Amino acid sequence: MPVPTVLFKNLYAELGIETNASSDDIRRAYRKRALETHPDKLEPGANDKEKQEAERQFHRVHEAFEVLTDPVKRKAYDTRMNARTDPSLLSEEAKRRIRERKEWAQRQREESEKRMAAFRAELEREKREKQEALERMAKEAAMVSELVQDMYQLNPEFAARRQAVLQRKAERLERERAKLHKHPMQRPIHS
Repeated sequence: MPVPTVLFKNLYAELGIETNASSDDIRRAYRKRALETHPDKLEPGANDKEKQEAERQFHRVHEAFEVLTDPVKRKAYDTRMNARTDPSLLSEEAKRRIRERKEWAQRQREESEKRMAAFRAELEREKREKQEALERMAKEAAMVSELVQDMYQLNPEFAARRQAVLQRKAERLERERAKLHKHPMQRPIHS
C-alpha cells in the first residue's frame, strides 16, 4: 500500500543520504544542506514567497537532522518507515487499527455526504416554498387590484370618497408638521 509523501517525510532523502549513513555522514550532510537551504543565502531581491519556501526547506532539513542524530528517534523512525514500505512487517494489532481507522473514515465520509445531501434538499425545499409563496402573493395582489378596479367601476363615488379621505389625511399631516415647527418640544404621538 503506497503512502503519500505528504503524510510521511523521507528524512534521509531530505539530507541526501542513504538509510545506513553513519552519525558523521548525517552531520556532514546536514551542514551541507543547511548552507544550501538557509534563508540568508537567498538573493537580496527575493520575494516573500521565496523566503517562506526557503524557511520551510531549512526547517525540514533541521528536523531531519534532529531525528536522525538521536538514536532512539532514528530507530523509531526507521521502524515506522519500514512498516510503511513493507506492510508484512506490521503486527496484526497495527493492521487491525489501520483497517478500523479506514472504516471509521469511510463512515464519517458517508455520514457527512448524507448530512450535506439532507442540507441541500432542505435548501431546495425552502427555495421552492419561497417561490410558491411569491407566486401566491403575486396572484393575490393581482386579484386585489382587479377587485379594486371592479369596485371603482361599479361604484364611481367610491374613488371620489377614497380621494377625499387621502386628501384629509395629507392635510392633517401638514397641520401636525406646522405645529411641530412652531412648538418643537411638543411632539405629537403617532400610533
